[in-house]
Amino acid sequence: MLTLAIGDLFIPDRSIQLPAKFQKLLSPNPGSIPSNNKISKVLCLGNITQSYDTLEFLYNLSPSFNIVRGEFDDTQLLTSKLKSLSAKDAQVPLYSITAHDNLKIGYTNGYQIVPRNDPLSLLTLAREMDVDVLIWGGTHKIEAYTLDGKFFINPGSATGAFTFDWPERYEEEEEEEEEEDGSEATDTGAPKEDEEKQDQTEEKAQEQEGGGDATVDEDNLEADSEKEKNPEELWGPGKVDLSNVPELEEPIPSFCLLDTHDSTCTLYIYTYLDGEVKVDKVSYTKE
Repeated sequence: MLTLAIGDLFIPDRSIQLPAKFQKLLSPNPGSIPSNNKISKVLCLGNITQSYDTLEFLYNLSPSFNIVRGEFDDTQLLTSKLKSLSAKDAQVPLYSITAHDNLKIGYTNGYQIVPRNDPLSLLTLAREMDVDVLIWGGTHKIEAYTLDGKFFINPGSATGAFTFDWPERYEEEEEEEEEEDGSEATDTGAPKEDEEKQDQTEEKAQEQEGGGDATVDEDNLEADSEKEKNPEELWGPGKVDLSNVPELEEPIPSFCLLDTHDSTCTLYIYTYLDGEVKVDKVSYTKE
């Protein structure tokens, strides 16, 4: 059975629409309902936001449409739109579970998980839900890994919408710098104490040579204060090198298809990069 995992579209707030090649791939028969005979179920991870057309597009893809609440979704608006499509009351839960053969699949947007995107917190949620596969979103980053016998999937953002989250690689670099600073401090702790003692003895010797009277050059102090007020004099125009500042990585449009059979899940990761759709494959078998 093929299951589509998709979410974090943010249309029209942060993106105009799904990439045209994604639309053609997902909906080969737009005139019929369902518009894709191969997809049996759609799991939407929320954050559709304000686009009724996008919701209708996803709803008509398969016979079964399932959605969970995203962090930026208006629940009342989303419920009313679903009611107009299905002609019955619709629920938009925080998380939900579906099953096929020997696999139980849980899905959620993930904004309620603290710390956000933390593997151990996700593992705890998977255990509480008693699922074999957990699909979550909210990070706009593609991920697929196994932990403690469970399979974790993040399909990313289908539109490549931007995110306000701090890039994880910068956090890792900061942690590495802190560790390096800590190791340098421990290694050079003793020499620093010796230097301080040496400075104190030199100051005392200078005071004794000058008869014990310490004089301060007011002109030098004024000059230093002027330099602090005018950083351009210190650095000079064009002396600040911005070439080493790394560019922020934009999210890549992506979604996932899960092919489940017995105790095996074959994951197909679709990404839209440089105008082309690329597919990667990952397999998981329940222990």
